Amino acid sequence: MIRVSKPVVLLATALLLVVWGCNSGGSAPAVSGSSEESTVKGTVTVKGKPATAGKVVFDPANINRRTEVARTADISKDGTYTVTTLIGQNIIHLEGRGLPSSFSQVVDVKSGGDTINLDAQ
Repeated sequence: MIRVSKPVVLLATALLLVVWGCNSGGSAPAVSGSSEESTVKGTVTVKGKPATAGKVVFDPANINRRTEVARTADISKDGTYTVTTLIGQNIIHLEGRGLPSSFSQVVDVKSGGDTINLDAQ
């Protein structure tokens, strides 16, 4: 009879579960490859007050849209912005003095126009 230590059995079981989970047949979430554009409007606030300058950057690039460039909009003195970008998932960043450079938000831009307000803490 072969004797196997308890740690070896636990390690083998854990490895089996990891491999099984990786090959469970699940699929990755759908990623848009659309080239349809939509106009997005909104207001940028910082700690609840309207931003008065800077830029909002919408990046629609993904695995299906590798060559797409980011779309940029100026933030008006009242905190509003308007940008045209591709529908589907976009990553938003803020640029400019007084805006947190670490701000990043993933949004799903809808067809036919969308309103996305941003509050940078």
